[in-house]
This record gives sequence, structure tokens and C-alpha cells, in this order.
Amino acid sequence: MPPYGRRLRLLLRIVAADLDAYRRFRIEHLGCIKGVRNIKTDIPMQKIKHSWEIPV
Repeated sequence: MPPYGRRLRLLLRIVAADLDAYRRFRIEHLGCIKGVRNIKTDIPMQKIKHSWEIPV
């Protein structure tokens, strides 16, 4: 832990084949790092489909 009880915050960009691969990485790697107490995940929507079509 950083001195004087301060918390260290990091922003990581992780690229994974799919959500299951990310989940495994999070558990097997990030979750095993000494001192890591919380992991927050945000998954951005990078592509927005612009279509008014309704699949039939």
C-alpha cells in the first residue's frame, strides 16, 4: 500500500478475445496481485449500429 494509507488508482486497457477470456484474465492475473482489493470493469460500446431495420 502506498505510504500514509493513500490509494493508488490505475486505468488499464485490456484486450481479450471475448468476455470469458477477460473474466479468466481478471481472476487468474489481476485478482492475484498482492494489494489489489477492488477491480472495476467498464466495457465501452465502441461501435453503434445506425440502422432502422428490424430483423424478421
